[in-house]
Amino acid sequence: MNLRQIRYFLEIAEHGNFTRASEVLNIAQPALSRQIRLLEEDLGETLFIRSGHGVALTAAGKALRERATVLVYEFDKLRDVVSDQSEPRGHLTVGLPPAISHMVSIELIDAYCRQYADVHLHIREGISLDLIAGIQQSKIDCAIVVSDENQGLRSEFLFRETLFLVAPASEKYELNQLLTLDSAAGKPLILTNRMNNFRVAIEDAFGRNQLPMRVLADSNSTSMIAALVAKGTAYSILPYCAIDAALSHGLISASPIDGLFVDWAFVSPPQTELTIPAKLFHQMLLDQIHRKVEGNNWLGAVLTTTPAPISADNQQASIDMLGNGP
Repeated sequence: MNLRQIRYFLEIAEHGNFTRASEVLNIAQPALSRQIRLLEEDLGETLFIRSGHGVALTAAGKALRERATVLVYEFDKLRDVVSDQSEPRGHLTVGLPPAISHMVSIELIDAYCRQYADVHLHIREGISLDLIAGIQQSKIDCAIVVSDENQGLRSEFLFRETLFLVAPASEKYELNQLLTLDSAAGKPLILTNRMNNFRVAIEDAFGRNQLPMRVLADSNSTSMIAALVAKGTAYSILPYCAIDAALSHGLISASPIDGLFVDWAFVSPPQTELTIPAKLFHQMLLDQIHRKVEGNNWLGAVLTTTPAPISADNQQASIDMLGNGP
């Protein structure tokens, strides 16, 4: 048994398919099958149940994956820790929510890859709950999430963001029009699903204020939600970071909801120090967030836990930005 075989095993377990794993690993499928057969012979256990639809883990396979995931993670971190700090290298797996893709992720990933080309960056996109689980399972090194007590992880507050009532462009909601939550009561809504912390914050607010919610559908694709709002299917409630692209193209309109917000946090495992690549990613993230918020390019976001104000200066800067396109 060797580390290469363990990595192959984990990749197959991840995809549930030898063909897909061989493509990702860039290894011929017969060679991959041979390595797994050797691993099974060495362990004296069958690790996969084969079928026409792919493979599933046996009980022994599940036990191996649970331990091997942690061991491979720790091995990679050990290599990163002892690498030359003046020239960062190694692997970094980062969890990013789709809502911040247009506002943060694309620019951040591009800048990081250009500056630290010797670091192999793995991006895992998902909702906060899944990203937190990824860290707990040693599959993700660090992540940006909507803060919700973050289940024992090391957590650093990043910023607070107001949520917006989102409508079709024809309704001409204005960015400087501060609404109360009552404005959304009874309206047909398409929201993120109940596992998403945006939805949790929204339902908590409606419940506290004893207001009716009318949810037609849910999806964790904020771009899909914005597209459906643009077609007039329903309204939605989302943060500015999730709708700025659609706003900039004039597809939707939106107004902030007074007192309704979420807190964003940077989270990582509590028991391990951030590696050099992770620390550099963290600093680059902070620089980008501060630059956008302090430059009035992130409407409704503040760098404190004070509810985000919608000031006239902030509004005008954001409106000017939207008028000039993304």
